Amino acid sequence: MVFATPYQTYIPLPFDSGEEHKDHEAVLSMVPIHIVTHASQLPKEFLFPSSKNHLIVGFDCEGVQLCHYGTLCIMQLAFLDAIYLVDVIQGGEKLMKACKPALESSFITKVIHDCKRDSEKYLCYGLTIMNNIMQALYFHFGIKLHNVMDTQIAYSLIEKQRGRRRSSDNPISFIALLADPNYCGAI
Repeated sequence: MVFATPYQTYIPLPFDSGEEHKDHEAVLSMVPIHIVTHASQLPKEFLFPSSKNHLIVGFDCEGVQLCHYGTLCIMQLAFLDAIYLVDVIQGGEKLMKACKPALESSFITKVIHDCKRDSEKYLCYGLTIMNNIMQALYFHFGIKLHNVMDTQIAYSLIEKQRGRRRSSDNPISFIALLADPNYCGAI
């Protein structure tokens, strides 16, 4: 298979509910994965948020000892039609500065699973509780992450409303949430 750039590969979208999906072709299509080292490789609707175009983006970050003194290495962004692995090490401050309006935008919902488990939360400068991802974005790049939806918290709230509680010592994993037929049932 020949790719347009050396930074692109494809993976199939899983779907197995026992029935044929109403958009069978979309489920069988492949999703490109882009390694991003420059802002021009990201979608314009992400870089330039607008009230006319609300986006929902899967979001996560990876790094070494993420926090005030750690290193943010990769920012993962999942759109409906593609996945972008933002190489923060190579792209540096210039790339993150370009991403700042999107990450701070109320017009882009950033969906993350269980960000409270990504790190130990603590009081930072007496102003707000931030997890390590938020700390790394704020202290290294001045980014104040806004409009975040945590699937772990959403799951816990729905379960609580249904009268079912899961121990806070044993929160649901992302894989278990995807496999749960009451929610995703995708696995």
